[in-house]
Amino acid sequence: MPKIIVTKEQWVQEGIKQFEQGGIEQLVIEKMAVSLGCSKSSFYWYFENRNSYIKQIVETWKEQTTQQVMAASMAHATADERIRNLLTQMFGTAKRGDFLFYLRKLSAKDEPYHSILNEVEQMRMEFMKQLLIQKGMQPEKAFQRSWMLYHYYLGWYERHKQETLGDESIQQHLHMIWTEWILI
Repeated sequence: MPKIIVTKEQWVQEGIKQFEQGGIEQLVIEKMAVSLGCSKSSFYWYFENRNSYIKQIVETWKEQTTQQVMAASMAHATADERIRNLLTQMFGTAKRGDFLFYLRKLSAKDEPYHSILNEVEQMRMEFMKQLLIQKGMQPEKAFQRSWMLYHYYLGWYERHKQETLGDESIQQHLHMIWTEWILI
């Protein structure tokens, strides 16, 4: 039987998938190796230990779910288009797993993860604040709206994370957010 070569990126993506399904308890190297179709020894080609693996997973998740989303929003010309794109990415899909929930749980026990979580949340709120300022909102009001919107999103996601939402439902929701929180 030929040896299956698994890349570091494949290990990281599998780790993200497993983490969002059950936190660090899901990161069982033997089970993930089976899922990837490789030997567990390949894990150690890329990662010194489980802790370094968890850090890599969290950093990659941060990049994929925060920095890439922000970059995609900035590709649009106007503040309105940027905000609409960001809202669509935030509220447009559910069924993404519970990475943030499990990261919050991990951060309660491990300070470095608390710092990462805080950094991610501050970065997200600051980004929306800056978009609202670009739209013409006063900085203090933009700060308050971005804070409320982010915390609303956390509750909304918790409520809808197991659902498949239709396009019409999503558009109605985005319209409500736009008219109630974004229009100035």
